[in-house]
Amino acid sequence: MAKHQVEVQAWMLTETQRPVPSEDEYDSMVRSQWLESARAYDPHSSLAEELILRLRGDAAQSGGLDLTVGGLLLKPLQEAVTSAAEREVKLLLVGISPGSTVLHFRPAESEASGNPTDGVAGPVSVDTAVHRIIDLVTTAESGNSSPQWGNTEKSLGDVARVLAKFDLTADLRWMDQNGGVTSSSLSERGRNNVASWHEEVPSTGPEPVRISGRVTVLDEFAGSAKIKTGLSKRSKAYSVLFEPGDLVGLQLTLGQEVSFTVEERPRIKKDGSLSSDYFFVSWDNRPESP
Repeated sequence: MAKHQVEVQAWMLTETQRPVPSEDEYDSMVRSQWLESARAYDPHSSLAEELILRLRGDAAQSGGLDLTVGGLLLKPLQEAVTSAAEREVKLLLVGISPGSTVLHFRPAESEASGNPTDGVAGPVSVDTAVHRIIDLVTTAESGNSSPQWGNTEKSLGDVARVLAKFDLTADLRWMDQNGGVTSSSLSERGRNNVASWHEEVPSTGPEPVRISGRVTVLDEFAGSAKIKTGLSKRSKAYSVLFEPGDLVGLQLTLGQEVSFTVEERPRIKKDGSLSSDYFFVSWDNRPESP
């Protein structure tokens, strides 16, 4: 010890100045080293993928899963993973642990990959899908807006609403096949931010659109007129909105053939679906006054 005292002190100084790894980094290191040792005996060794969901709050103190909570929560969680993977992926509940309520899931992919839900060709690994969800949760916790809109964000919104209903915080932790560990939490702050993504907000700027057809409904109280574009029952119909007083001043009649220029204002509804409102701009084929 006396002979190597200088070297020992230098080594201790270096070690104490190293940054303390996070829980995820430490667990990733331990799992990766275990896997490296196992592969020395079997090169094909791998770890099972596992998604751990820890629920914290008064409704999750028993260490079990209330069926009221589980019935509402597990379906949107499943849908979020399936949407992010862009194909059908089943989550199997393989265990429940104490420590509030800790749910352990393992993915079981169906044999039929199905059609991509977001129109993107090619398979997406479960690992990539879960990382997308965890990244979204991290984005929500940071208070930022979602960079895009799709079924994954909608499903996460459904999860957030269930958590808010029971005042629960959800800790998500993903353990991949190669030992990596990634986690994030969806607290009240994150839930509120996800809810703001689901408000009715314009998705794009207004666009001028021309609508031609017959006037089938006039609603003076609502300030709207329905324009049916064809004679068939299946023909598309548009509900056109007018400024107060404009509808009466135009003196439209039922069955009248009209051609309007309207302003289309797309928006995202609270359930995550897309919709558009049409606001009157001009009456292009308006008959001249005698």
